[in-house]
Amino acid sequence: MNRRSFIRKIIYIVCIGILLVPLSYYSQPATVAAGNERQASSGGKLAQLREKDQIGASSLGEIDPTGETIKLATLGLRGVAVTLLWEKAKTAQMKEDWDGLQATLDQLTKLEPHFHKFWRHQAWNVSYNISVEWDDYHDRYHWVKEGIKLLLEGMRYNDREALLVYDVGWTTAQKMGVADEKVQYRRLFHEDDDDEFPAHEGRRKPPTHPGRPLSRRDNWLVGQEWYYRAISLVEDRRGSIHHMNPLIFFSEPAMCQIDYAMNLEEDGIFEEKAKVAWTEADDYWNKYGSRGMPSTIGIEIRLNDEESLHHKADELVKQIEALAPGLREKIVEERRAKLPADEREALEKPANERSFEENNLAFSATVKLNVSHKDLSARVDESKREEAEKLAAEASSDYDLAQFINHQRDTVNFNYWRTRCLAEKTDPALEARRLIFVGKDFYENTQWEEARAAYEKGFAEWRKVIDEFPDLRDDTIGGTSIEEAFKGYFDLLHQLDEPFPQDFPLKDVARSMMVRKALPVPPEFEEVLKEEDGSPQETKDVKEEVGKEATGKEEAEKKEADKTEAKKD
Repeated sequence: MNRRSFIRKIIYIVCIGILLVPLSYYSQPATVAAGNERQASSGGKLAQLREKDQIGASSLGEIDPTGETIKLATLGLRGVAVTLLWEKAKTAQMKEDWDGLQATLDQLTKLEPHFHKFWRHQAWNVSYNISVEWDDYHDRYHWVKEGIKLLLEGMRYNDREALLVYDVGWTTAQKMGVADEKVQYRRLFHEDDDDEFPAHEGRRKPPTHPGRPLSRRDNWLVGQEWYYRAISLVEDRRGSIHHMNPLIFFSEPAMCQIDYAMNLEEDGIFEEKAKVAWTEADDYWNKYGSRGMPSTIGIEIRLNDEESLHHKADELVKQIEALAPGLREKIVEERRAKLPADEREALEKPANERSFEENNLAFSATVKLNVSHKDLSARVDESKREEAEKLAAEASSDYDLAQFINHQRDTVNFNYWRTRCLAEKTDPALEARRLIFVGKDFYENTQWEEARAAYEKGFAEWRKVIDEFPDLRDDTIGGTSIEEAFKGYFDLLHQLDEPFPQDFPLKDVARSMMVRKALPVPPEFEEVLKEEDGSPQETKDVKEEVGKEATGKEEAEKKEADKTEAKKD
C-alpha cells in the first residue's frame, strides 16, 4: 500500500473520531425522568433548539412508533420512498384500485406524519376526486367521510396546524352542504352513528359535544364548530393560517350560520326556528366585523370601523372649515371662474338633458371643483395653518384607512351579507319565503289557483323587504331563489293562459334580473321592463341592451354549430 495514501486514511479516521465528540455532545437527545433510575436532561444544543422553536417531533403532535421504525428502515432514503409511493398512489387512483390506494396512503402517512400539506392534499383528493368516481351516493358519502377521517388522523400528528382543523370544517360544511347530492349527504350525515366521524367524535380527541343532540347534528353547525376550533388555535398562538387570507379564515363560522339558516328555509322550515337562525347569523356577522384581523398594511383592522372612521374624518374636516369660515366656497368660486366654457355649460345643464360628451365634461368640471381637506388647510390663515394641517393629516389617514377597509369588505361581500342578515330575520322576509315555498309546492302538484295566490302574496311581502332594504334589489334577494320564483310564476301564468299582471309588485327586480342575466324579452313581459315612472327612453335602452346580449349569444351559438358541421364534413 502506498505510504502516503495510508497516512491520509489514518488522518481521515482521526478527524472523523474527533468530529464525533462535538457531534455527540450537540446532538444528545433530551430525556425524561423515570422513577429514581434516571434524571431528566434537556439534551444537547440541537435538542434544546428544537424544543425552543417547537419543531421537534414530540412538539408537533403524537409520535407513531411504527412510523419512526419505517423511517429508520429507509436508511436515509425516505425522500425516495415517499416519491415512489406518491407515484404508486396516482397509478392506483387512475386504475381505480381503491384498496391499493388506501394501502398506499396508509404507508405515506407513516413516512410523512408531520407534513401537513400531505394530509390536506390527500384528504381533498379523497373527498372531492375519488368520491365522484362512484355512482351510488352512499359510496360517495363513504369516501367524503374517508377524506375527513384522513384529516382527523393528520391532526393527531400535527396538533398545532390550524388549517387541518379548518379543512375538517370546510369539507363537513361545504362538501356536505353544496354538492349536487347535498340533500342525500345532509340526511346521511344527520343519521350517521359512526363515532369516529365529527357528528359524534366519541373516540376522537378533543371531543366537542359527546352525545350531540340530533337537533344540532347538522353539517353546517358541525362545520361551524370545527372552524371555531381552528380559530382558537390561531388565537392561542399555537397555530398558523400560513398564507391564507385572514378575512376568509375568520368569516367561515358566520357564513356557516348563514348557510344553515338558508338551508332551513330550503327544507321548508320557517317561522320561529328560521327567525332564530337568521338572528344568530346577524349576531355572528356583527361579531366578525368587530374582530381585529391582521392586514397587508401591517396594522390590525376591523371591518365594522369603516363608518366610524368616515364620521371621525368628516368631523376633523369640519374643524378645519371652522378655522376659516367661507374659505371652501371661495376656493370653489375661484376654480369655477377658471373652468373652460364648455365644461361650465355642461355642469350647469340638468343631468337628464346632457349628452354622453356633456356628461364627461361635467364630470371633469366636478373633479376640478372638488376642494380636498389638504387644499383647504393650505389656504388657512398662517396663524392657524399648523393646526389645520395637523387636522388635515389626521383626516387623510382616517379616510385612507376607511377606503382600505372598504376594499377588504369587498373580499367577503361584507356589506351584502350584513344587509341580508338584517333583512332575512324580518317578518315580511320570513313570510315571503314561506309563501314562495308553498306556491312552488302547489305548482308542482298542479294546483294552479292555489299556487298563484301563494306566489302573489309572497311577491307582495318581498316588496316590503325591498322597500326597507333597497340595496338588495339588484342582488335579486339572494341569487337563484327569487329567479326560480319568477320562473315558476311566469310558467304558471302560461299554464293559466293569462296576461302578465299590470300591478306586479316586483317589476324593478324582474327588470334588473333580465338585464343582468341578459335574458331575451318575450312580448308578454314588456311591462316588466318599464320603470314605475313609465320612462319610455330607459325602457328602450334596457330592451336594446338585453337584445344585444341575446343576439350575441345566438351568433356565438350559430358559429359554434357551423364549426361542428364543418368538422363533420
